[in-house]
Amino acid sequence: MRFNAILILAALAGCSAPPKTEAPKPSQAAADTFTGCEWQEVKGKTLSIWSYACGPTFGGVRLIADDNLPGFSLKMDSESGSTVIQPVIRVFTKPADAPIESILPQIRAASPGKDTATCSFEEITMPPLYKDEDAVYQLAPMGEAKARWDKNVGTGEDPTPPCGDLGVAFSSNQLFEIMKDDPTKVVYINYGSEIQVFDTTTLKSLKR
Repeated sequence: MRFNAILILAALAGCSAPPKTEAPKPSQAAADTFTGCEWQEVKGKTLSIWSYACGPTFGGVRLIADDNLPGFSLKMDSESGSTVIQPVIRVFTKPADAPIESILPQIRAASPGKDTATCSFEEITMPPLYKDEDAVYQLAPMGEAKARWDKNVGTGEDPTPPCGDLGVAFSSNQLFEIMKDDPTKVVYINYGSEIQVFDTTTLKSLKR
């Protein structure tokens, strides 16, 4: 009887074990680019994401959790021994039912620029490699400031970002979106101008 009870308990324990979830796979473009790098999950206090961690042949670049932002930063080790830290993903909070525009005061305070006071969100379309059907936005100048910026983009003059570090720029794509799995979070993502080690399609909120 005791033996049967042990078997029953073991069977129940097996039934209650949570199913293992498979690790997401990187895009083919990323896999072809970051050969020799390790594909791994990076976790902060509120978010997790999958990214490559690369050795010296790729500049020692890797994504690290930066809960002071909060978000994630790229850490890059140069051949001279110096280290560069670049914030690339940052979280801003809002009420769940509030529109993305509700965080504009936070964004303007965090991203001072010569025209930041005029800057607002405009929706844009991202290539499928980066995002699915989710709406994404960029911080861009409006009115006369927009006309000046559009002229600069066309002529290549004055590359100073009008909306500060988090806004539109000549050489990088910097975007905002509401987290699909947590509408209280808006994430800023700096995609740069080239393929990145991190995959934002794997970005998710961690339940606290």
